[in-house]
Amino acid sequence: MIDGFISRRLSSKLLLLTIGFVMLAEMLLFIPSVALERQSWLEDRARQAGLLAQALTGVPDYQASQTLTDQFVADTDVMVMAAKRDGMTELVLGTPGEITGEVIMIDLRESGRFPSLTAPFSDLFSDKTDSLRVMAASPVDGQDAIELIIPRNKLRWALRDYVRNIFWLSVFIAIITGALIFWAMSAMIIRPVQQLAEDMTAFREDPEKRRARQVRSKRHDEIGQLQREFTDLKQSLRAAFRQRERLAGLGMSVAKINHDLRNVLTSALLISDRLSMNPDEKMSTMGERLTRTVERGISLTEDVLSYSKAETADPQIQDVRIAFTIGEAAADVTAQFPGTRFRNTIPTDLMVRTDPDHAYRIFHNLFRNASQAMAATESPNRVLKVGVDIMKDSVDLRISDTGPGLPDRARENLFQAFSGGQAHSAGTKSTGLGLSISKELAKAQGGDLCLLSSDENGTTFQLTLPKS
Repeated sequence: MIDGFISRRLSSKLLLLTIGFVMLAEMLLFIPSVALERQSWLEDRARQAGLLAQALTGVPDYQASQTLTDQFVADTDVMVMAAKRDGMTELVLGTPGEITGEVIMIDLRESGRFPSLTAPFSDLFSDKTDSLRVMAASPVDGQDAIELIIPRNKLRWALRDYVRNIFWLSVFIAIITGALIFWAMSAMIIRPVQQLAEDMTAFREDPEKRRARQVRSKRHDEIGQLQREFTDLKQSLRAAFRQRERLAGLGMSVAKINHDLRNVLTSALLISDRLSMNPDEKMSTMGERLTRTVERGISLTEDVLSYSKAETADPQIQDVRIAFTIGEAAADVTAQFPGTRFRNTIPTDLMVRTDPDHAYRIFHNLFRNASQAMAATESPNRVLKVGVDIMKDSVDLRISDTGPGLPDRARENLFQAFSGGQAHSAGTKSTGLGLSISKELAKAQGGDLCLLSSDENGTTFQLTLPKS
């Protein structure tokens, strides 16, 4: 259970890692600190020995000297003390016969500022009854040095006590430091991340359910940025979900309407067929155009019904005299906008590879949008023009108007469904589907539709289609 808690909780991992790193840092400082403690322990005995030597030179009374000597031995555990003078050794206390085992020489006069880092460990792990012979400078005039004999086990016990104290102090520091770092990191990182994880889980389970109102994060670090990005993501996804639901309902309604509309158009097709067989040439021509228009309407209703069933009809690609298709679409549009003048500069013999019905829909959408934009300005100079650049494997058809140009906000989502409703002037109304559908139709045929330019002098679109 504990292992599972440690492996799953980020906070527990952070606490353990903090304690571990503090202990590691303490271990790196442990070796030099033990060496310094050993050096300090030896220098303290040498210093006390120097004070004793000074005191004995000024105390002639034997009993007082003996008292100082006994106190010195009790405090320092020194077995033998001697003074070096003119190459001679003068015994101050103890007898050399008390020395047992190996004698290890330590000259404090040559140790320098940095003590040995390995000597403390040989003292710590030695179990022999060795002795330490310590040489130090003497503060008494006329004495060259002071020599001390100290049992090595006294130093070993002192170092072990020091190591034990350092260990528990390190543990205490590690726990306190870990707790403080854990508290700080928990407040800054752990709790915000946990809250974010809970919000993600709740959003995944029920995206539409809103939790208690939360204040937008004002933090300027990465956590604050992550919180704000997730809040924006939730809002965007909820908006997308709502739009998807509306589109689903709209699609169901359109499918029902199209089903009935197809029956109406079928009846209209019968009437147009009879008109096309009229002896009057004008009536028969109008009947033929009406027949083609009704057939396109029926095809559109069938496409909508197929799309509602997740079935997408492939374009029927063939060689098409594109000037004829452009002229037909322009004639239908200009009939609705009588003030629009149409100029078609496409060569009549130019053949492209396209679906004629899809190409008609593309041009009809572009011409209608342009005519609506120009009509909203009430300008007498309303010209709709189609030009072409013939490339090696494709043709670039340019559709230009003299309208007021596109608003800036319309250019950002120009080809997105239900987002380009203000594709032209503010006086026009659009669902925002025309350009989206046109671009999809162009791409389905191996071409593309894009905006070339738009300013106060007019707008130009470019339709690219494969060359025949």
